[in-house]
Amino acid sequence: MSIDFVAIDFETANSFRGSPCSLAAVVVRGGEVVAEYDRLMRPPDASGPDDFDEMNSSIHGITWEMVENEPEFIDIWNELKIPDLGIPLVAHYAAFDLGVIRDALMASDCSWPELRYTCSVVLARRVLSLPSYTLPYVTNALGISLFDHHKALADARACAEVLLRFCRDSEAGSLDDLLDKHQVRWGQIKADEWNGSTRRQTSTPRSQLPPPRENADPNHFLFGKKIVITGALPGGVLRKEAQQRIAHYGGIPQAGVTSETDFLVVGDLDPRSLAPGANVSAKLKKALGMRANGGAVEIISGMDFLAYLD
Repeated sequence: MSIDFVAIDFETANSFRGSPCSLAAVVVRGGEVVAEYDRLMRPPDASGPDDFDEMNSSIHGITWEMVENEPEFIDIWNELKIPDLGIPLVAHYAAFDLGVIRDALMASDCSWPELRYTCSVVLARRVLSLPSYTLPYVTNALGISLFDHHKALADARACAEVLLRFCRDSEAGSLDDLLDKHQVRWGQIKADEWNGSTRRQTSTPRSQLPPPRENADPNHFLFGKKIVITGALPGGVLRKEAQQRIAHYGGIPQAGVTSETDFLVVGDLDPRSLAPGANVSAKLKKALGMRANGGAVEIISGMDFLAYLD
């Protein structure tokens, strides 16, 4: 058996993903947990209590006083040497945790490492049928105990158990085998780019884009808005599912950016994508060009967009 991976979980001090204050990692080799790490840390550039939002602290219980004498993120990251383990990363809602790595490294003036990763939410959507794919729902469905949810080590342990259970139930001898069986792509980070771990799918033809629901609430934010999606959405949400939700609220899904487009949703938007000369998708390039010429199309991140679909 060659089931090797490291399950990670971050907690952040505030709404900026590059503000990690806690990191846990559970190392699995040969299908067995061989090491665990649980570290508190000062977020990059944090200097006092104002760096911690009350909302975040109420969720994970971590305050400035608990981390003010701890090493900074980059010191912990260099200590654990996670990229040097040579095995893939796994996280529940990996778009968030891998975003923490990217943003925290940028805030620390450090380059991105080369990593492969996948997401237990994306896999859970392929394996299970649940009303929600948050960690408590997934662990409950699998009979896995989850204590101290939103404590990094507890969540990383649970994520590791979920992946091992999926491997066992799918008779997969490796994560490559597991992802192939459930038609999920590896995500990857490189020094200058990243790709999300998503379900393998083909693009939806224009003729199959759902029409807006006739009796949709005209007061909903998305009502009447023309919306284009590019890139992989967070949490394994499929583009087709998002387009159906847009139509449910009276919005109008579009296949490509036009002069009438109201919003371009960029699955995992990085501020660097908006810089002149950045290597971006054709849709984002067109939208940026339109804005430069006075166009009104608004560019929003996948995470912000999904908030309108709840």
